[in-house]
Amino acid sequence: MESEQALARGEHYMTMIDAHEHEALVGPAAEEAERRLEDFGHRARFQGRVVVDDRRLQRIFKRHDPAIYPGEFITCVHNHPKALCEKARRGRSEQLPDHGGCKPLACRNVTLSRANIDAWRRTVDRIDRRLAAYPALPPLRERMLRARRKEIVDFLRANTPEGTIP
Repeated sequence: MESEQALARGEHYMTMIDAHEHEALVGPAAEEAERRLEDFGHRARFQGRVVVDDRRLQRIFKRHDPAIYPGEFITCVHNHPKALCEKARRGRSEQLPDHGGCKPLACRNVTLSRANIDAWRRTVDRIDRRLAAYPALPPLRERMLRARRKEIVDFLRANTPEGTIP
């Protein structure tokens, strides 16, 4: 299972690198992500060709895993000392990000792709629709949603080139 996940991540990385998407990442860890993906891309290319052999990609990945984990809302550029969420891999000393315990609006390992930014914007839109819906929400629930919306909007303003959301 782990090797299949690694291969899927490796293929995702190569797609990002070939389309130069890694250069458009934004957020606290964007520069680190771009550097790691550039390095991975150089290692995964051989005489001007992209790796298509799964075994070769696995070998490269085992030696030079950039430790970048794409997700719906964030792309995690895992850096152990900065991580707010981690779990130990069974039988190994290394730490991995724990996506179930992710705190994306506070973590410094976060970088955002265009798809991640769009996912946050859809979340803000859902909150807006819920706040505008009838019947009115209970006061506590309304305060919680408004606080969550503000937290997301502030995060996007601080970490996107546009600096605002629609």
